Amino acid sequence: MSLEINNLTVGLYNLEHKQKSVNHIDVVDSFFLKVEEGEAVSIVGESGSGKSLLGLSILRLNPSGVSKIISGEIKIKCFSQKNEIDILKLKREDLADVRGRLVSMIFQDPNTSLNPVMRIGAQITEAILAHKKVSKKEAKDTAISYLNSMNIDGKSRFYSYPYEMSGGMRQRVMIAMAMVLNPCFLIADEPTTALDVTTSLQVLSLIEGIKEKSNVGVIFITHDLTVAKRISDRICVFYAGQVMELGKTEEVMDNPAHPYTLSLIRSVPYLDKGYKPKQRLFTIPGFLAEDDFYKGKCRFYSRCFKRADDCLNDISLTGLTGSKNRYVRCIKAG
Repeated sequence: MSLEINNLTVGLYNLEHKQKSVNHIDVVDSFFLKVEEGEAVSIVGESGSGKSLLGLSILRLNPSGVSKIISGEIKIKCFSQKNEIDILKLKREDLADVRGRLVSMIFQDPNTSLNPVMRIGAQITEAILAHKKVSKKEAKDTAISYLNSMNIDGKSRFYSYPYEMSGGMRQRVMIAMAMVLNPCFLIADEPTTALDVTTSLQVLSLIEGIKEKSNVGVIFITHDLTVAKRISDRICVFYAGQVMELGKTEEVMDNPAHPYTLSLIRSVPYLDKGYKPKQRLFTIPGFLAEDDFYKGKCRFYSRCFKRADDCLNDISLTGLTGSKNRYVRCIKAG
């Protein structure tokens, strides 16, 4: 059982760019990743790097009016499937058989993802009835059971509206909706962003429990390195649409090879380092800009403390010498 993404490129239309010959930018550029069953891979990067669009594109949910999947393969093989499926080759009417049933997604903001005028129970049973030949009572019982598994009183909350629940409860409802069809793979798009620390830990524990119990593969999108370190087996460091570094979590965190990875780690406050009066946190100079997405140089060049003239060329993602299944996009790796 695996989800394999090869050479995925997603363009974002930009008709007003100063270069009239350029009508789109590659917000996701030649992305590759393979996730096995029971494995969690975190995609880490700052806001605007293209993480969420990548997650949406895996299920072909990227907004069609402003973006387009230009190339690539997204192959999925589940225990319930005899043959491997390439999601990008499916007809649009066949995508419903994949979404939710084979690959499910927890969206970033439950406030905008849940229908405000539908009761919670109706939103969950709608998915069950669309995919399974069961009675309404069976669908209701299943929905209540999944709400209970999310530490929500299913019977009393089945008829609640989203506005009657806290942010943490709404996020747990989203997880229940994502798992109700027992998918093989789960995409979690920053599910703890708008939550307080205590509630975030509860949500993370639920996702970890689901991974261990159901053996689903998880793609966890986040900007928080501490969250990625806790939940993932591997980390994929993402910047301006490209993979900067990919490897086992402990290797990437303990021995970062790319300057961007190192800069991200340095910018995180760790309690075990102790408090030092008047010491400022490390910050990455500059900001993620539109021009960083265009080819012709390393996309992190303008902000990199190791930059050199040789970085003003396209740099490919290559295996790191001496490390198995470790990749880095830098001529000065290490």
